[in-house]
Amino acid sequence: MKHMLIGALTAVSTLLAAPATADTKLVVAGSEAVDSLLDRMAVKFEEILNEKAGDLFDVNLIRGQSLGNATQVMEQHQAGSVDVMYSRPDWFTSNVQDFQVLTWGFTFRDREHMQTFLESDIFGGMNQQVVDEMGVRILSVAVDQPRILYTREPVSSVDDVQGMKMRVPGIKAYLKLWETIGTVPTQVAWAEAFLALKTGAVGGAEADASGAYSQKFHVAAPNITLTNHLMSSAHISVNEAKWNSLTAEQQQVLQAAAEEAVHWMSETALGDSRATLDKMVAEGATVSEIDNGPFSERARAGVTEMEAEGLWSSGLWQKIRDLES
Repeated sequence: MKHMLIGALTAVSTLLAAPATADTKLVVAGSEAVDSLLDRMAVKFEEILNEKAGDLFDVNLIRGQSLGNATQVMEQHQAGSVDVMYSRPDWFTSNVQDFQVLTWGFTFRDREHMQTFLESDIFGGMNQQVVDEMGVRILSVAVDQPRILYTREPVSSVDDVQGMKMRVPGIKAYLKLWETIGTVPTQVAWAEAFLALKTGAVGGAEADASGAYSQKFHVAAPNITLTNHLMSSAHISVNEAKWNSLTAEQQQVLQAAAEEAVHWMSETALGDSRATLDKMVAEGATVSEIDNGPFSERARAGVTEMEAEGLWSSGLWQKIRDLES
């Protein structure tokens, strides 16, 4: 009996002294269409982890909208049932108002200007707000494809869009921007946008090249104008509680994998955009350059009102504009 007791006590002592086993399970999810650029970024992220992380992580990548739309997946991300999410920073606007500035057109001069912002202390402070208020940490973020115009009639100047019914998502900054530009913003669901363009319910819509091609915007609205009014971005984020539960080695590997996957996405976006526009032209669309100056001046006129209404912090827009890329 004495020997049994000593053995039991020794086993307990050994168990208590052993280091805790790190949690290797990692649920990764988003709401992007399968084979879209962000979906491919997620697949790349999984491949990098499987190749370089050894047995540090057991990755479960859930593709498509199996877990719901972006809002629903974000809720699960905050709650912790989704450890890692791939999406766009736009979806932080419901909790962190300053992200609304990313939806205000003509804020960024070009890709380089936006990437400078994403690597700046300004964005770093916004990321800390996401951690504090949402329990989510952005691991890496980079520039995606620019958003451009698709219209039923040609657009050669800002005068050509005056009074045009413009399909926009139900985001306040989008609505106010296109109202400021002079169009009539019209909320139409993304899935119904092609029909709205085809029937003339709206005269124009805006999207990145890949997204527009998937919806066949160029068939219903074959006049494509390179306004580049929004520099989209994409990110990979981690639930903060999950992050804090990881070992230092796991955190380092996860961070590096996110950065590599997001960088791949940004570089791929450039090629995808050019190739997609070429396909649209081959299918009958026309692509035109345009002077963004008059559009930009009209957009600037709405900034004061947006800041007065608290859409983002006062002076934030100008701080971003003052960044030198």
